Amino acid sequence: MTYFLLFLAITCTALVWTGPPNGSIEVSVKRKHRKERILFEIQASGLVRATPQQTWAVLTDYGRLPEFVPDLLSSKLLSRCGDEAIIEQLGSIGFIFVRQSIHLVVRVTENPFSTLDVALVAGDMKHYASRWELEPLAQGAGTRIAYHGSLEPDFFVPLLLGRALVQIDVQKMLAAVVAEIERRS
Repeated sequence: MTYFLLFLAITCTALVWTGPPNGSIEVSVKRKHRKERILFEIQASGLVRATPQQTWAVLTDYGRLPEFVPDLLSSKLLSRCGDEAIIEQLGSIGFIFVRQSIHLVVRVTENPFSTLDVALVAGDMKHYASRWELEPLAQGAGTRIAYHGSLEPDFFVPLLLGRALVQIDVQKMLAAVVAEIERRS
């Protein structure tokens, strides 16, 4: 799954992050059934002690994402045209001994320091879309991050474990992203 996008990625959830040292990340995944389809929906929000510019620098550092995002093996910028970037990512998701490789090519539309819209171009999803929103807090107290996403895997996801797998994966990914934003600020 795309970790930037689930982000960065996969991310299917409702996340609230109140910030260290006493903060936590809470993730809940919603799974919707539509005919024969299973769609995961994500809602996430939280606060980081960093400016929107500092937060943006981490979220758009596509080539370095594998350095801090768990299970993201590679991420590279394939092309850029104005405010659009095409990113290819390879990652995995799994539980205990079962792993699934995920390859995605996504189009990221950037509105600097404000929003990132991500859309699937090709890969191991039938559907993938997400949006990151950054909002500065009053008096430079940090940035409010909101994440919205939906995805439909193009591979088998066990009904009983799927939601939990996505939830665990998203929580790890988001915790790593938040930690990197704060480390760099």
